[in-house]
Parts: sequence; C-alpha cells; structure tokens
Amino acid sequence: MAGRMPEFEMPPAVEPAAEAAPAPPSPPAPEVLEDEAEPDASAPLATRRRFVWKHVVAAGVLGLVVGVGVPATLEIMDRATAAGALEDLRSTALAYVDAIARGDSRAASDMVPIRGLAYAAPPQVLASARPIEVPEVEVVHVEGDRGTAEVHYRVQGVDVFRTMQAERVEGRWQLRTSLAEVVDMSGLDPGIRAEVAGVQLTGFLPIMLYPGVYRVDEVAGPVIVVGGDVFTVDGDPRTPAAPRVTVTVVRAVGERAIALAAAQVDSCWERSGCLVPRGVRLRFDDLAHVVNVDPIARTVDLAVGFTTLDEPGRESFDVQVRVALDEHDRPLRWECGQPGWFASRLEPCG
Repeated sequence: MAGRMPEFEMPPAVEPAAEAAPAPPSPPAPEVLEDEAEPDASAPLATRRRFVWKHVVAAGVLGLVVGVGVPATLEIMDRATAAGALEDLRSTALAYVDAIARGDSRAASDMVPIRGLAYAAPPQVLASARPIEVPEVEVVHVEGDRGTAEVHYRVQGVDVFRTMQAERVEGRWQLRTSLAEVVDMSGLDPGIRAEVAGVQLTGFLPIMLYPGVYRVDEVAGPVIVVGGDVFTVDGDPRTPAAPRVTVTVVRAVGERAIALAAAQVDSCWERSGCLVPRGVRLRFDDLAHVVNVDPIARTVDLAVGFTTLDEPGRESFDVQVRVALDEHDRPLRWECGQPGWFASRLEPCG
C-alpha cells in the first residue's frame, strides 16, 4: 500500500493593512562636519576608528610643530648668547692692548694686575716709549666661563702674537694673562744705575715693562756715563728683555787714565821683566774701557789698551788703571798696574 502524502496546513489569509498616514517632518538636525562629529556607541566600528585616528593625527601634527619650534628657539637664543660672549671678550682684550698702545700703563695694570715679586713701572716709563702699532684681536674662543683671545701687535717692526687667557666672573670677562715683561738687568754691574724716564731699572725687586721701544737715560756722573741705549720689550716671556747698557768714562777722566797708562809703560821699561819690548813705538786707544764698578769699595777699574807698531810682530797690551772715588763720586786717587798684567798688584800712579 502506498504511503500517505504529508499534510500541509495553509496559513490563514492576511488582510491588507491600511496605509499609514505620513508622519509630520521633524526639525532639521544641526549641521555637523564629518571630522567633528563624534559617533555614538551605535555607530559602526569603522566609523568610530576613523574618528579616533583623525584626532590622533591632529594631535601628532600639533606636537610636531611645537616640538620643532622650541628647540629652534633655544638654538637661536644659544647662538645669540654665544655671539654676545665672544664679542664681550673681544672688546675686553682689545681695550687692554689699546691701553698699552696709547701709553696708559695704569689702565692696563687695572685690567690685569701685576702679581708676584715684581712691580709695574710707573706710568711715565711706558709714556716715554715708542708705542706698539696696529693692536688688534685675531681669534676669540669661549667655552663656558673660560675663554682665550689671541692678540696681535707690532713692535720695532716685528709682529707679535700672544694668546691671553680669560675667565668670566659675575658676567664680566677678566683677563688672566699680562703682557708686562720682567726686564733682566742681571748682566749689569751692581754699581751701575740704569734709568728710563728717570725711573731706576735696577733695584731689589724686578721691574716690569709693557711692550714698546725704550731708551736708557744717559746719565753722566763725575767719572762714568751710563745709558743712551735702545732696547725692545715685546711682551713675550719666551724672548726675555735684557737691555745692553753702555758704561763709559767722562772725557777728562779717560784722557787722564791714558796719560797715566803711558807713563806706566815708561816706568816698566826701567824695570826688569817688562812684557813690552823696550823702545818700540806705541799707539794707545782713544778710549779707556770700564771693566768694573765696585759700589762697596767705591772704585772704578779701567782698561787702557795700546798696540806696538814696530816689526817683527805687533802686540796688544792693557794697563789697569783704578780710580778711587770720594763720597761725591769724584776721583780721589789713582792706581796703576803693570802693562800686560791685569788684576796684578797696583801702585799709586797719579
């Protein structure tokens, strides 16, 4: 027997619904830009992500602009500050060498005081010198509160370059390198008084001079004449200033010494053992040379030179003539040595 067919129940017929009346129009929503509209929770996930990313990008761009602008401003300020420090140090160094160039040692010493067992010469000494030329500042370097300035000037036709150390104290640059130089007078006899512009260069403490060209005063006493020499101070300790000071005798004293030396040769010929050949023709030097000045014994030793003129050979000799001085440095007595024997026993001769 064939199987029964399944049964289906047809759904009841549905009556067509009545057409709904149109709803009244709602007021228009305020216009919102897409970038400013914040999606609500019911908005799709893609919409919400797009909103978040737009604001993140905007914040990043703003941060980038601000981040770039602040370092740029600081860099400009740092450059301006550095340029100001360089210019301040340059002005300070230039003011120092300018003071020396115009002969104002007082201003120079105020800027860089003299330290140690020495003293700066009085103002009239630098004022009497031939000044340095073309003072200028070549290079300036600053690192924090320390700096250097390389100065240049010309003295006696020679270019001099010195690097000066500087330190910034309470916002102001102070130079630590002085251009004043100690004058070495150790080669001068203790009894010789050398002066520049009336100021004695020899003394217990060393004297310091600023760069320039100086002339030693020519001072004539009853017996000796000191000075007249020119010397240069370049302000560089690697080239010490050691002036050569000429010491001669006054004309009348020199002539007297030569006459006494000639008489001493005649006396030598009368004795045995005389080093000068007897009876030869002689030519005496025009000047008597100062050999030693003893301020304690108050004596001046002179050397009178002469040369034999006859053949077979010419010889040169010296006669020592010593002048003893009184309390006014005038000749008190004369003593002479044997020709050719300097520093031998002396005898009265005049």
